[in-house]
Amino acid sequence: MKQNDKYLAEGLDILKREFGQPLPTIEDTIKAHQTKTKKLQESPGDIKFAKKALSKIVKTEQKFRKQMYDLEQVFLQDPNPTNRKLATEIKKSYKDNTTKFMRDSVLMVKRMK
Repeated sequence: MKQNDKYLAEGLDILKREFGQPLPTIEDTIKAHQTKTKKLQESPGDIKFAKKALSKIVKTEQKFRKQMYDLEQVFLQDPNPTNRKLATEIKKSYKDNTTKFMRDSVLMVKRMK
């Protein structure tokens, strides 16, 4: 069952009430949802899947980094000072964004329980 189907099925529970029963209130819905979410935990299989997905991302990032360095070398081959500045900017952008994403991803997978 898909995630959306599960929530749709939960939402249809209000249609299965007896005649004369009051409609559920927001508080009832919140309490029911909280008790269901307390029971949810990642299984060892989920952690294994996350580690496998992370390893695929790491491999892709290695290829991406190599291509970025190749592009940087193209900029550095030209003696024009503008292109040298662009080479440092592209390397800085990579470190600020992609490297931060990779660090965050690894830390999040390590924190999985």
